[in-house]
Amino acid sequence: MKKRWAAIALTGMMAVSVFAGTVSTASKVSAASVSVTAQKGSAVNIANEQKVINNIIQTGKSLIGQARYSHTYNASYTMDCSGFTYYIFKKNGIDLKTRDDDKQVSYGKYVPKNQLKAGDLIFYNANKPRQDVTHVGIYIGDGKVLHMANSSSNVTISKLSSSWHTKNYLTARRIIQ
Repeated sequence: MKKRWAAIALTGMMAVSVFAGTVSTASKVSAASVSVTAQKGSAVNIANEQKVINNIIQTGKSLIGQARYSHTYNASYTMDCSGFTYYIFKKNGIDLKTRDDDKQVSYGKYVPKNQLKAGDLIFYNANKPRQDVTHVGIYIGDGKVLHMANSSSNVTISKLSSSWHTKNYLTARRIIQ
């Protein structure tokens, strides 16, 4: 008998496959084996969350001294702050769906500043009184932010408690959990 796969789909975080009328599911999806898309308004559950977060941070750190700030996106070479977060997540199986920080802020779930954990995206607004997003970085723990800062600093690690980060902090989002 010839086996036929009718459909394979990822719905939310349930991998669903249909084979000859039989449906099978897996409750948690591993980002290492499946490309996972960020969800608006909620964090995505993945089986190996801490490993993926560590890999995302390591990918970002590996770009220190390598990648350059530019509004022209060329994966791993030139990018702006939101291109940086897009790249390091995508490289580790998490699709943020956009390189626009004003749109990235709608993905994941809100996290209060006092509950930040490694892997959370932090958004800033340096254009007050406007409420738009002007910068994004990734929280790496110990009060530090990894980000594509500007054309002088490029990829760098900053203290969340520094005056610029304190003054311009807008919100944080947890993409995976």
